[in-house]
Amino acid sequence: MSGATGKLSLVFRKRDDGVTYMAKQYYKLPLQVLRPHYQDDDGTAFVYMLNPSGGVLQNDKLYTDIVVEPNARALVTTPSSTKFYKSDEGHSEISNRAELHSGSVLEYIPEHNVPYGGSRTYQENEFHLCKDSTLIAFDMSTAGRVSMGEVFRYDIYSSLTKIYVDGKLKLYDRACIEPHKLDLSKPGLMEGFLSNGTIYAHAPSIPDGLIDDLNSMGHSGEINFAAGIMDDNIIVTRFLGSDIIVLKDTVNAVWDRLRRALLDKPAVKIRKF
Repeated sequence: MSGATGKLSLVFRKRDDGVTYMAKQYYKLPLQVLRPHYQDDDGTAFVYMLNPSGGVLQNDKLYTDIVVEPNARALVTTPSSTKFYKSDEGHSEISNRAELHSGSVLEYIPEHNVPYGGSRTYQENEFHLCKDSTLIAFDMSTAGRVSMGEVFRYDIYSSLTKIYVDGKLKLYDRACIEPHKLDLSKPGLMEGFLSNGTIYAHAPSIPDGLIDDLNSMGHSGEINFAAGIMDDNIIVTRFLGSDIIVLKDTVNAVWDRLRRALLDKPAVKIRKF
């Protein structure tokens, strides 16, 4: 059974007045995009990616390509979680690629992924940066439809993130969970938690003490998280939790610290529709 092939291509450009706008856009359903809105004072374009079909079905292939031109600033998000439905045959593929030009900023902060029972999902996020560009990117997922008692019933959920800086691969991070093959309670895996997330951040320079500041943040006892630095300019912060709402609160608190340190502005409450 063949699935849908969705495509989304966005180009962000900075105007002379400092406001970033969507200079080019192309989409093919089931992917779609809304026009930018603005919640910051620095001209950052806030954009929603949509999947009006309600979820990702078996054999769907969804491709997103984002270009942020020199000195432009964009924040790309989704209005709600992404659901991955059961695959009786084949699997679904999600490919997200972003290219950040000199002096540009991209905050890629989609809502969490929810792999349903019997789903087989492969996601890849690939970021191509300049040394003086700034990236903050989220990747979060849950055990499934937890409120229905569907916990780790999916066949496979794989998420791969690659970060290139000036053409050189600086980070290769893959999480592949096959619940029927793994004891997820073991150390280094889910350790009894039901949700997980990662924030990746790159900046031209990392302020002294930022990692210690992140790791000393107060948070709910229901959440475990830790931050570390890689290659001098990349921060990786990992999270484990059970209640996705509590997890997201902690993720947003870390996002606020990163925004203040790297972009000199606080986090905002993103409007969701």
